[in-house]
Amino acid sequence: MSELTLHAVGISTCTKRVGIILHEKQIPFKLAPIDFMAGKHKSPEHLEKHPFGQVPVLEDDDFFLFESRAISKYLATKYAAQGTPNLVPDFSDLKATAKFEQASSVESFDFEAVVYPIIMDGFFAKFGDPAHVPNQALLAKHAEILEGKLDGYERILSKQKYLAGDNITVVDLFHLPHGTILPVVLGKDPLDNEKRPHLARWWKDLQARPSWAAVKDGVEEKERYD
Repeated sequence: MSELTLHAVGISTCTKRVGIILHEKQIPFKLAPIDFMAGKHKSPEHLEKHPFGQVPVLEDDDFFLFESRAISKYLATKYAAQGTPNLVPDFSDLKATAKFEQASSVESFDFEAVVYPIIMDGFFAKFGDPAHVPNQALLAKHAEILEGKLDGYERILSKQKYLAGDNITVVDLFHLPHGTILPVVLGKDPLDNEKRPHLARWWKDLQARPSWAAVKDGVEEKERYD
């Protein structure tokens, strides 16, 4: 097995996204912490690894990869034979791959694109400016949009257990880092609502996974799995 190093900030939500997959696939890895407060993510050394000066970056021997979703799919494909099976489809199966790509688009454009403005203004902005006051009109607007999107999720999940079918994939797990911040900002969990029982079942299932328990408070180095 090649040696994996994750150049990252352990509490970063994007780092957690990768951390979930590392734990699901039981992949040992080293953590190379980036001092975010000291601006090390914008250092020339780190910009060589990530052109936008963000985290995380995966180092796999002499191969470097950035963007948490790309890293996660790479890991789930490379280590397909271990840990949780079928986190990505057999890419020779055209229909399974199409359903997976469909679910990937749903997560990116019908969830993340709506949720990110909510948590950015209502949560992350305070780290850069403790005096920041959230824009309540913006939050309300995107929360209303999200309600409509979650109705779509309910329709999907009323017909199958997960977004790409009846097997859990990386796409389902991608929702955890940002989705779990929503109750902090909105004062309620829009994904756990009795009017959408299939969505609520799916969301409870994801939050109960040991991989999320392992990373939700921050990703830590894991040198071996017994």
